[in-house]
Amino acid sequence: MDTFIEQIVQKKKDASEWSVIVGVVIALLLICCLLFLFSGLVFVTVLTPFILIGAGYGGWYLLTSQNKEFEYCVTNGDIDIDCIIARRRRKRLVSVAGRKVESLLPYDAAKSTAGFQRVVMAAPSLQEQGLWCFTYHSKKNGHTLVVFQPDKRVLSALYSGVGKLVQMDAQRAAQTLGIELTGRRNSHGE
Repeated sequence: MDTFIEQIVQKKKDASEWSVIVGVVIALLLICCLLFLFSGLVFVTVLTPFILIGAGYGGWYLLTSQNKEFEYCVTNGDIDIDCIIARRRRKRLVSVAGRKVESLLPYDAAKSTAGFQRVVMAAPSLQEQGLWCFTYHSKKNGHTLVVFQPDKRVLSALYSGVGKLVQMDAQRAAQTLGIELTGRRNSHGE
């Protein structure tokens, strides 16, 4: 029987996203002021509605593009993580088979991320509670660290697809946090 578990997590805006929002608002106000100042010129008067509509649409597009969500999908122990931007565009961040996961542990911000060629932050923010991370190696991206915030269902579903040694480490770490991980292995032992 196939298992499919998904979870959507809203990303919290950080300083770079807030600076884009402030910049867009200031730019829109500046465009409106310039149009008002030069409203006496004939060509500006004719083009004003088109400029306002274009600037308004561009501003709306940039503002809503700062709304991001992460979707975690676990299918038979394999995980896919997508970033959904403004509910109109989807970008695949991670797609890895559970058997390729090298570690699955609670995230510790004190540990360095220097040993990884790629670090994927797929969590609302690094200050959140309940963050976990897993590592894997791919030919395309090298040694990768993924930080995410799974609920118990997603964590258990991913746990069921990883290798026995990874399961033992994850179970030990989960028990220290008071979390019980359960996961069935399929009949092929994968």
